[in-house]
Amino acid sequence: MQRSVAPAARLPEGGLAQEMQGNATVISPTGSSGAGQPRRTARWRRRAIPLVLIGLWVGGPAGLVLRSALLKFAPREGRSFRIASVGGNLVPEPEMGLVIRVSAPRLNRTVREALGWRAWLIPPRTIPRWLTLEGSVRVQLSDEVEPAWLPLVVRIRPDTPAPHLFVRLPSGMVNEALQYEGSFAHREKTRRYALGHYNTILSLRFDTVSLKSKLDPRELARPVTFRRIEGHATGQVRFKFEENWFDARTTARVRRMDLRCDLDFQKYLDGLAMSYKITIPKLDADIRNLAPMFEKHPVEAIRKALENSIGRPRNLDRLARRRLPLYLPLDTELDIEVYQNDTKVDQDN
Repeated sequence: MQRSVAPAARLPEGGLAQEMQGNATVISPTGSSGAGQPRRTARWRRRAIPLVLIGLWVGGPAGLVLRSALLKFAPREGRSFRIASVGGNLVPEPEMGLVIRVSAPRLNRTVREALGWRAWLIPPRTIPRWLTLEGSVRVQLSDEVEPAWLPLVVRIRPDTPAPHLFVRLPSGMVNEALQYEGSFAHREKTRRYALGHYNTILSLRFDTVSLKSKLDPRELARPVTFRRIEGHATGQVRFKFEENWFDARTTARVRRMDLRCDLDFQKYLDGLAMSYKITIPKLDADIRNLAPMFEKHPVEAIRKALENSIGRPRNLDRLARRRLPLYLPLDTELDIEVYQNDTKVDQDN
């Protein structure tokens, strides 16, 4: 008995290839998907470009480019500053003016505190580890005198744990800024008595001043709320007594006057509030036309008068109403020096 076998169905020409193409993806000779390759390449590029940009930003190249652009195209002169040179070259200390030393990390911290979240728009390494800037800055020592241009040198150095501000000024400039009505260095007061009234005029002129303030490492480890500035000064005090019938005057040569200024800071939402207390622990003076044996009590009276003049309640109240920036570096090491010289500084509006 013979079994009949049905003939196999014949596929049309090209049918097998069409069916395979319909059920499977055509494989390229390299082993990758020909249709998916462009899509994966585009997807990889979309992911890689942000990563590259982030790497350039965080790694420092973007900061280097921005720093180079700032050094080349930033303005060299403004209303309150003039820049003479910028670079890594050594610049000698100016005879007078301001010298600021700071490290790049500490400067970055100040920028973050000043700008807040906007500081993240500045890429790392924008501020160099080594830099010297030389120029001048427009400073007004008091409201009664015109602003003056002072030399300025800024040094960015890695070996500076805390900012350091050094100020050196001539005595003529300081005395001119303090000689106005209401200044602690020039005080007039009227007193009444049974026969009428009399006026007392107290005038202080400095020859030299040396003041310093520095925090030790333990104080730098916590938020700064108190600073003490100490030093000494020399000069002269003029005392004048005016009455209806007569007047008298005398001059005391100050051989040494010890100074101490205690500063307290409190933080508020709108800024820092500062209060101060200035004391004169010791005054060594030579009063003209008075024997040394009689100088003790007049010198003590002058010391108390100067101390009261500096710490008048009106001055304290005026200062208490002011607000300082919250980012003010309270850990700054301070050196103030006044040298004897009556030369006036160039003033420019």
